[in-house]
Amino acid sequence: MKPFALTLSLAALALFAVPTPTFAQDKPAGDPPQRAAGPRHMNPEARLKAMTERLGLSADQQAKIKAIFEKNAAKFKELMDKGRDNLTDADKKTMGDLRKAQTEEINAVLTPEQLAKMKEARPGGRGGAKPAEATPAPK
Repeated sequence: MKPFALTLSLAALALFAVPTPTFAQDKPAGDPPQRAAGPRHMNPEARLKAMTERLGLSADQQAKIKAIFEKNAAKFKELMDKGRDNLTDADKKTMGDLRKAQTEEINAVLTPEQLAKMKEARPGGRGGAKPAEATPAPK
């Protein structure tokens, strides 16, 4: 009876060990990786809509910003199609330069009030709200 119990135990152990690798299946090559939702990861139309809602863009401002997004879309797509892990240092610099130039163009379209709202809404400490513990206590 003991060999039967040992065999049964080993079989049960094997059943639990075998399915584990099946959870790590590769995604089809055509599916892009899932990213966190946020303005930086939205398509240009969604970014424009979010900016319009957050900043109260006029129709003229919307048209100008849409043109800026469209002008740079092909360059961004070319770099993003390489995949984040495949970007060279030159590609990363190009991407940063494109983002900076695009931001400057968009900022030129916004009013001072809209620029202030935009700066307040930026995540990651670039003008956004800072944690309470980062603020020094008054003396």
